[in-house]
Amino acid sequence: MELKWLEDYLALVDAGNFTTAANLRHLSQPAFSRRIQALEAWLGVALVDRSKKPFRFTAAAKAHETTLRNLVNAMYQARNQIKFSLRDQVSLSVAAQHSLLVTPFLPRFLEKLSASMQNLNYSVLSENMDTCVAMFLKGEVDMLVIYETEGNRDVILPHLSVRKPLGTDEMVLVATPDVIQKLQKNKGNNTLPLLTYPISSFFGSVVWADVLPRVLRHENASIACESAFAVGLREMALASTGAAWVPRSIVLDDIQRGKLRVLEDMSPPIPMQVVAHLSRISDGSAIKQLRHIL
Repeated sequence: MELKWLEDYLALVDAGNFTTAANLRHLSQPAFSRRIQALEAWLGVALVDRSKKPFRFTAAAKAHETTLRNLVNAMYQARNQIKFSLRDQVSLSVAAQHSLLVTPFLPRFLEKLSASMQNLNYSVLSENMDTCVAMFLKGEVDMLVIYETEGNRDVILPHLSVRKPLGTDEMVLVATPDVIQKLQKNKGNNTLPLLTYPISSFFGSVVWADVLPRVLRHENASIACESAFAVGLREMALASTGAAWVPRSIVLDDIQRGKLRVLEDMSPPIPMQVVAHLSRISDGSAIKQLRHIL
Protein backbone atom coordinates (compact mmCIF):
# COMPACT_ATOMS: atom_id res chain seq x y z
CA MET A 1 0.00 0.00 0.00
CA GLU A 2 1.27 3.46 -0.87
CA LEU A 3 0.39 6.70 0.89
CA LYS A 4 -0.38 8.35 -2.44
CA TRP A 5 -3.23 5.87 -2.96
CA LEU A 6 -4.93 7.15 0.21
CA GLU A 7 -4.35 10.74 -0.87
CA ASP A 8 -5.86 9.94 -4.28
CA TYR A 9 -8.93 8.47 -2.66
CA LEU A 10 -9.42 11.46 -0.33
CA ALA A 11 -9.05 13.77 -3.33
CA LEU A 12 -11.86 11.81 -4.97
CA VAL A 13 -14.02 12.17 -1.87
CA ASP A 14 -13.45 15.92 -1.78
CA ALA A 15 -13.87 16.47 -5.53
CA GLY A 16 -16.84 14.19 -6.03
CA ASN A 17 -15.82 13.05 -9.50
CA PHE A 18 -12.88 11.28 -11.12
CA THR A 19 -12.00 13.97 -13.66
CA THR A 20 -11.58 16.79 -11.14
CA ALA A 21 -9.77 14.55 -8.65
CA ALA A 22 -7.36 13.30 -11.34
CA ASN A 23 -6.57 16.90 -12.30
CA LEU A 24 -5.97 17.81 -8.67
CA ARG A 25 -3.53 14.92 -8.38
CA HIS A 26 -1.86 15.78 -11.72
CA LEU A 27 -2.74 12.39 -13.20
CA SER A 28 -4.58 11.18 -16.25
CA GLN A 29 -8.01 9.81 -15.43
CA PRO A 30 -7.07 6.20 -16.36
CA ALA A 31 -3.95 6.33 -14.18
CA PHE A 32 -5.97 7.85 -11.34
CA SER A 33 -8.62 5.14 -11.62
CA ARG A 34 -5.96 2.41 -11.51
CA ARG A 35 -4.58 3.82 -8.25
CA ILE A 36 -8.06 3.84 -6.68
CA GLN A 37 -8.48 0.23 -7.77
CA ALA A 38 -5.07 -0.63 -6.31
CA LEU A 39 -6.17 0.80 -2.95
CA GLU A 40 -9.40 -1.20 -3.08
CA ALA A 41 -7.45 -4.36 -3.88
CA TRP A 42 -5.11 -3.78 -0.93
CA LEU A 43 -8.03 -3.11 1.43
CA GLY A 44 -10.03 -6.02 0.05
CA VAL A 45 -13.10 -3.77 0.02
CA ALA A 46 -14.80 -1.79 -2.74
CA LEU A 47 -14.83 1.93 -2.01
CA VAL A 48 -16.59 3.07 -5.17
CA ASP A 49 -19.78 1.64 -6.67
CA ARG A 50 -19.15 1.98 -10.40
CA SER A 51 -22.34 0.21 -11.44
CA LYS A 52 -24.27 3.46 -11.33
CA LYS A 53 -23.76 6.83 -12.97
CA PRO A 54 -22.78 9.04 -11.42
CA PHE A 55 -20.77 6.69 -9.20
CA ARG A 56 -21.48 6.37 -5.51
CA PHE A 57 -19.28 5.65 -2.54
CA THR A 58 -19.99 2.35 -0.84
CA ALA A 59 -21.27 2.06 2.71
CA ALA A 60 -17.84 0.86 3.84
CA ALA A 61 -16.21 3.91 2.27
CA LYS A 62 -18.58 6.30 4.04
CA ALA A 63 -18.19 4.52 7.36
CA HIS A 64 -14.38 4.68 7.32
CA GLU A 65 -13.70 8.01 5.62
CA THR A 66 -12.67 9.64 8.90
CA THR A 67 -10.40 6.69 9.70
CA LEU A 68 -8.58 7.06 6.40
CA ARG A 69 -8.22 10.82 6.83
CA ASN A 70 -6.82 10.37 10.31
CA LEU A 71 -4.42 7.73 9.02
CA VAL A 72 -2.98 10.10 6.41
CA ASN A 73 -2.68 12.92 8.95
CA ALA A 74 -1.04 10.60 11.49
CA MET A 75 1.53 9.42 8.96
CA TYR A 76 2.57 12.96 8.09
CA GLN A 77 2.61 13.95 11.74
CA ALA A 78 4.83 10.98 12.58
CA ARG A 79 7.17 11.88 9.73
CA ASN A 80 7.46 15.47 10.88
CA GLN A 81 8.01 14.48 14.50
CA ILE A 82 10.75 12.03 13.53
CA LYS A 83 12.45 14.63 11.34
CA PHE A 84 12.20 17.25 14.05
CA SER A 85 13.56 14.92 16.72
CA LEU A 86 16.79 14.59 14.78
CA ARG A 87 17.49 18.29 15.22
CA ASP A 88 18.87 19.96 18.31
CA GLN A 89 15.43 20.48 19.74
CA VAL A 90 15.02 22.39 23.00
CA SER A 91 11.83 22.13 25.01
CA LEU A 92 10.35 24.74 27.33
CA SER A 93 7.39 24.15 29.65
CA VAL A 94 5.32 27.18 30.66
CA ALA A 95 2.56 27.63 33.21
CA ALA A 96 0.37 30.69 32.60
CA GLN A 97 -2.81 32.11 34.08
CA HIS A 98 -5.90 31.37 31.99
CA SER A 99 -6.48 35.01 31.10
CA LEU A 100 -3.02 35.51 29.67
CA LEU A 101 -3.72 33.13 26.82
CA VAL A 102 -6.18 35.64 25.35
CA THR A 103 -3.93 38.66 25.77
CA PRO A 104 -0.98 39.60 23.53
CA PHE A 105 1.60 39.39 26.34
CA LEU A 106 2.33 35.66 26.34
CA PRO A 107 2.16 35.04 22.55
CA ARG A 108 4.49 37.96 21.83
CA PHE A 109 6.97 36.83 24.47
CA LEU A 110 7.03 33.28 23.14
CA GLU A 111 7.47 34.64 19.62
CA LYS A 112 10.52 36.62 20.76
CA LEU A 113 11.95 33.57 22.50
CA SER A 114 11.50 31.49 19.35
CA ALA A 115 13.35 34.15 17.37
CA SER A 116 16.21 34.08 19.88
CA MET A 117 16.54 30.30 20.09
CA GLN A 118 16.67 27.82 17.25
CA ASN A 119 14.39 24.77 17.33
CA LEU A 120 12.52 25.94 20.42
CA ASN A 121 9.55 23.74 21.23
CA TYR A 122 7.28 24.89 24.06
CA SER A 123 4.20 23.62 25.87
CA VAL A 124 1.85 25.96 27.71
CA LEU A 125 -0.27 24.81 30.65
CA SER A 126 -3.17 27.13 31.45
CA GLU A 127 -4.30 27.11 35.07
CA ASN A 128 -5.41 29.44 37.85
CA MET A 129 -2.82 31.55 39.63
CA ASP A 130 -2.29 29.29 42.66
CA THR A 131 -1.91 26.14 40.56
CA CYS A 132 0.57 27.85 38.22
CA VAL A 133 2.70 29.05 41.12
CA ALA A 134 2.61 25.62 42.77
CA MET A 135 3.73 23.92 39.55
CA PHE A 136 6.61 26.38 39.22
CA LEU A 137 7.76 25.99 42.82
CA LYS A 138 7.64 22.18 42.52
CA GLY A 139 9.88 22.35 39.45
CA GLU A 140 7.18 20.93 37.18
CA VAL A 141 7.56 23.79 34.66
CA ASP A 142 10.48 25.91 33.51
CA MET A 143 8.66 29.23 33.30
CA LEU A 144 5.79 30.96 35.05
CA VAL A 145 3.83 33.82 33.43
CA ILE A 146 1.43 35.62 35.76
CA TYR A 147 -0.13 38.91 36.72
CA GLU A 148 1.40 40.77 39.65
CA THR A 149 0.24 43.76 41.66
CA GLU A 150 1.85 45.86 44.35
CA GLY A 151 0.46 43.46 46.91
CA ASN A 152 1.73 40.17 45.49
CA ARG A 153 5.14 40.87 43.97
CA ASP A 154 6.85 38.57 46.47
CA VAL A 155 4.92 35.48 45.41
CA ILE A 156 8.15 34.08 43.88
CA LEU A 157 11.32 34.68 45.88
CA PRO A 158 14.24 36.22 43.91
CA HIS A 159 16.60 33.28 44.49
CA LEU A 160 14.13 30.96 42.74
CA SER A 161 13.63 32.84 39.49
CA VAL A 162 14.86 35.36 36.97
CA ARG A 163 12.08 37.95 36.82
CA LYS A 164 11.23 39.41 33.40
CA PRO A 165 8.46 42.08 33.14
CA LEU A 166 6.47 41.68 29.92
CA GLY A 167 4.19 44.69 30.13
CA THR A 168 1.53 46.51 32.10
CA ASP A 169 -2.22 45.97 32.29
CA GLU A 170 -4.99 47.10 34.59
CA MET A 171 -8.21 45.77 36.03
CA VAL A 172 -11.17 47.86 34.86
CA LEU A 173 -14.91 47.83 35.46
CA VAL A 174 -16.78 47.70 32.16
CA ALA A 175 -20.39 47.55 31.00
CA THR A 176 -22.32 47.94 27.78
CA PRO A 177 -23.79 51.32 26.83
CA ASP A 178 -27.27 49.83 27.44
CA VAL A 179 -26.45 48.94 31.04
CA ILE A 180 -24.91 52.36 31.66
CA GLN A 181 -27.86 54.15 30.09
CA LYS A 182 -30.38 52.30 32.25
CA LEU A 183 -28.31 53.08 35.33
CA GLN A 184 -28.14 56.78 34.51
CA LYS A 185 -31.80 57.04 33.49
CA ASN A 186 -33.09 55.71 36.78
CA LYS A 187 -30.26 56.76 39.04
CA GLY A 188 -30.90 55.64 42.58
CA ASN A 189 -33.69 53.26 41.60
CA ASN A 190 -31.93 50.65 39.46
CA THR A 191 -29.40 48.34 41.08
CA LEU A 192 -26.25 47.70 39.03
CA PRO A 193 -25.50 43.96 38.79
CA LEU A 194 -21.80 43.34 39.42
CA LEU A 195 -19.93 40.46 37.79
CA THR A 196 -16.83 39.60 39.77
CA TYR A 197 -14.53 36.87 41.07
CA PRO A 198 -14.50 34.65 44.16
CA ILE A 199 -12.41 36.32 46.83
CA SER A 200 -10.24 33.19 47.00
CA SER A 201 -9.05 33.67 43.39
CA PHE A 202 -6.19 35.97 42.38
CA PHE A 203 -8.38 38.44 40.48
CA GLY A 204 -10.85 38.22 43.36
CA SER A 205 -8.17 39.29 45.83
CA VAL A 206 -7.27 42.20 43.54
CA VAL A 207 -10.86 43.46 43.27
CA TRP A 208 -11.94 42.73 46.83
CA ALA A 209 -8.87 44.42 48.32
CA ASP A 210 -10.28 47.88 47.71
CA VAL A 211 -12.55 48.74 44.80
CA LEU A 212 -15.38 46.24 45.25
CA PRO A 213 -16.12 47.08 48.92
CA ARG A 214 -16.05 50.78 47.99
CA VAL A 215 -18.49 50.28 45.13
CA LEU A 216 -20.85 48.30 47.36
CA ARG A 217 -20.72 51.04 50.01
CA HIS A 218 -21.20 54.07 47.78
CA GLU A 219 -23.13 52.83 44.76
CA ASN A 220 -26.53 51.21 44.27
CA ALA A 221 -24.96 47.91 43.22
CA SER A 222 -24.99 44.27 44.21
CA ILE A 223 -23.06 41.15 43.24
CA ALA A 224 -25.01 39.19 40.62
CA CYS A 225 -22.39 36.63 39.60
CA GLU A 226 -19.02 35.27 40.67
CA SER A 227 -16.74 33.39 38.29
CA ALA A 228 -13.02 32.66 38.31
CA PHE A 229 -12.78 33.13 34.53
CA ALA A 230 -12.27 36.65 33.21
CA VAL A 231 -13.16 35.64 29.64
CA GLY A 232 -16.51 34.34 30.86
CA LEU A 233 -17.22 37.58 32.71
CA ARG A 234 -16.38 39.52 29.55
CA GLU A 235 -18.97 37.53 27.62
CA MET A 236 -21.56 38.17 30.31
CA ALA A 237 -20.79 41.88 30.27
CA LEU A 238 -21.15 41.95 26.47
CA ALA A 239 -24.57 40.32 26.91
CA SER A 240 -25.58 43.28 29.14
CA THR A 241 -25.85 41.02 32.20
CA GLY A 242 -24.06 43.60 34.33
CA ALA A 243 -20.76 45.37 34.92
CA ALA A 244 -17.65 43.20 35.07
CA TRP A 245 -14.09 43.67 36.31
CA VAL A 246 -11.70 42.38 33.64
CA PRO A 247 -8.13 43.08 32.54
CA ARG A 248 -8.16 45.93 30.02
CA SER A 249 -6.11 43.89 27.53
CA ILE A 250 -8.97 41.39 27.23
CA VAL A 251 -11.60 44.02 26.41
CA LEU A 252 -9.42 46.58 24.61
CA ASP A 253 -11.03 45.84 21.23
CA ASP A 254 -14.52 45.92 22.77
CA ILE A 255 -13.79 49.34 24.27
CA GLN A 256 -12.41 50.70 21.01
CA ARG A 257 -15.48 49.47 19.13
CA GLY A 258 -17.82 51.03 21.69
CA LYS A 259 -19.26 47.68 22.78
CA LEU A 260 -18.07 48.25 26.34
CA ARG A 261 -17.30 51.36 28.35
CA VAL A 262 -15.04 51.75 31.36
CA LEU A 263 -16.75 52.96 34.54
CA GLU A 264 -13.69 54.84 35.84
CA ASP A 265 -15.68 57.20 38.07
CA MET A 266 -17.22 54.28 39.87
CA SER A 267 -14.12 52.05 39.99
CA PRO A 268 -10.65 53.49 39.23
CA PRO A 269 -8.42 51.10 37.23
CA ILE A 270 -6.16 48.84 39.28
CA PRO A 271 -2.57 48.66 37.90
CA MET A 272 -1.20 45.21 37.18
CA GLN A 273 2.01 43.94 35.64
CA VAL A 274 2.52 40.84 33.50
CA VAL A 275 5.69 39.05 34.56
CA ALA A 276 7.59 35.98 33.41
CA HIS A 277 9.60 34.03 35.98
CA LEU A 278 12.38 31.80 34.66
CA SER A 279 13.40 29.02 37.01
CA ARG A 280 16.87 29.30 38.55
CA ILE A 281 16.83 25.64 39.54
CA SER A 282 15.67 23.94 36.33
CA ASP A 283 18.48 22.25 34.42
CA GLY A 284 16.66 21.99 31.07
CA SER A 285 18.62 23.11 28.02
CA ALA A 286 15.99 25.66 27.02
CA ILE A 287 15.84 27.39 30.38
CA LYS A 288 19.64 27.46 30.64
CA GLN A 289 19.83 29.29 27.31
CA LEU A 290 17.03 31.67 28.29
CA ARG A 291 18.67 32.58 31.59
CA HIS A 292 21.77 33.47 29.62
CA ILE A 293 19.82 35.49 27.02
CA LEU A 294 17.68 37.37 29.52
